[in-house]
Amino acid sequence: MHQRYGEGIQVIDWTGKHGLQIGRTVVRDEHLLRATWLLVLLTAITSMAIHFLSGDMRAIPFFISESDFPGPQRVVFKAGFTSAGVLMCALAMRIPHTFDIAPEQNNSQLAKWFGITAGVTLVGLAWFNMHDQIIIHSIFAMASFMGGYGWSCTVHYTLSNAPSLGHARRKVWMVVGAVSFAVMNLSLTGAVRTHVIEGGLRDGVEIMNLSQNSIVFAATAEYFLYLSLVMMLASFEHDLALAKQQD
Repeated sequence: MHQRYGEGIQVIDWTGKHGLQIGRTVVRDEHLLRATWLLVLLTAITSMAIHFLSGDMRAIPFFISESDFPGPQRVVFKAGFTSAGVLMCALAMRIPHTFDIAPEQNNSQLAKWFGITAGVTLVGLAWFNMHDQIIIHSIFAMASFMGGYGWSCTVHYTLSNAPSLGHARRKVWMVVGAVSFAVMNLSLTGAVRTHVIEGGLRDGVEIMNLSQNSIVFAATAEYFLYLSLVMMLASFEHDLALAKQQD
């Protein structure tokens, strides 16, 4: 905990022994990590379930972000992913201190900026929906996926000297994530070229309706990509438990 000019002003301390310290409150590392991955997972499941059960879905399967649709699903989507983005940024700042990673160590700064990118763009995609701002939303979504994947991979390799159960599981999910990301993008390449680049369309709903044959594969791949990112994030709980045992 830091104080400024002897005035007793308490600010955020990223370097606390047991967790992130905000004033007199300590957010334990395991709670911050679990809250982040659970919020990311439950926001998607809940908003998609509401979108499906309300009959508002455009087609099946649909992209996760299609559940950012007027109604209660939009409230869940925006509130959940905005909060998750903030937590992801906090986690990216805290992790080097959690695992006592030196700032000059390979991948340390890269991991931090990958994590911050994932968090900031997660907030961005929550406020630019794909129905009305599909291009901006897609840029944020791609950056968030790549930021989250990059963060998991760089932290994973930084901790490679202390393998855990989480380390082994991440290797599997890293492959699933990479393959899913490739399939998702390759599935959409033709539709994007035809309808957006050559056709000049900008209406999200029209583009998605015309591209549904491609979305069948792309949305399915997105589900696996999303799951892999959540599972990689959750797997750090094993590394965290091991680090706590060694203290």
